[in-house]
Amino acid sequence: MGQSLITAIRDNTGSSKSRLSKKWAKSIPFLLMLPALAVMGLFALFPVINAFRLSLYDKQLLNPGETFVGLDHYSQLFANGEFINALKVSVIYVAGSVALQFLVGLVLAALLSAQGVKGKRFFRTAFIVPYTLSELVVSLIWLQMLDTEFGIINYFATLLGADPQNWLFDFALPAVIVANVWWGSTFSLLMLESAMQGIPKELYEAAEVDGCTSWGKFVHITLPSIRYVSLLNMIMITLYTINSFGIIFVLTAGGPLGSTDVIGMFMWRSAFQFMDLGLGATISTLIFVVNILITLVYIRLFGLNTLKEGA
Repeated sequence: MGQSLITAIRDNTGSSKSRLSKKWAKSIPFLLMLPALAVMGLFALFPVINAFRLSLYDKQLLNPGETFVGLDHYSQLFANGEFINALKVSVIYVAGSVALQFLVGLVLAALLSAQGVKGKRFFRTAFIVPYTLSELVVSLIWLQMLDTEFGIINYFATLLGADPQNWLFDFALPAVIVANVWWGSTFSLLMLESAMQGIPKELYEAAEVDGCTSWGKFVHITLPSIRYVSLLNMIMITLYTINSFGIIFVLTAGGPLGSTDVIGMFMWRSAFQFMDLGLGATISTLIFVVNILITLVYIRLFGLNTLKEGA
């Protein structure tokens, strides 16, 4: 009786230790993530929270004082014609840039992944070169290329019999979209080509046996296989395009007549040219909310439940 009681106590103690050790083992990954979460909270969440707080105050750049104004900045923005124009220009700029960046990257990735294409290494290197340049260098290159008198674009246009154009005045928004696409398409190319390289060759071989054409294999095998990478790619290039304004700042500075005045330019001008930090923080808060909404829309369009199963 006494012997069996001691054995039972030992078994219970051992099982308790085993359960504790299993719980401890499960908690280790979360404990290891704590430093990264702390850093992310310090450098990512704190600026967002502080920007929202600042948007509720009348705060000037050279004035240390703050006056609480509530939601006045938000109501002022949506009654501001320049802000409404910036929203419209941003929608066109982001939609055009993202669509063209993704399509150009997808086509180039498909060509570089296809069998029988010669010179892949050369073309891959040539396509990557623009992405190794900084946004400022890319902007200066396109500033020279689009020059009315000495630009190479007008040189080739003249050879084809067309009249020279003032691209940064008459076609300002398409010009900055093309410059942004030229620079950013490489990012889509790298992501999508890497995803295509991971597709099992057996799928294509089985499709060939069934008589599937090259277009059919691309539609029914390649595109579904790179669906999640495409989702991530589109989210990243959309968020980057919304938040960037470097190319526009150098090429047109938002002109002419506000035709390239995207919301990033409007925020910069409000905060640092007109020194209204409260209004600038309001615009940055709205951009953050738009970023979150766009990400949710993308995930919804691509199918969140399917994404979880495929993860």
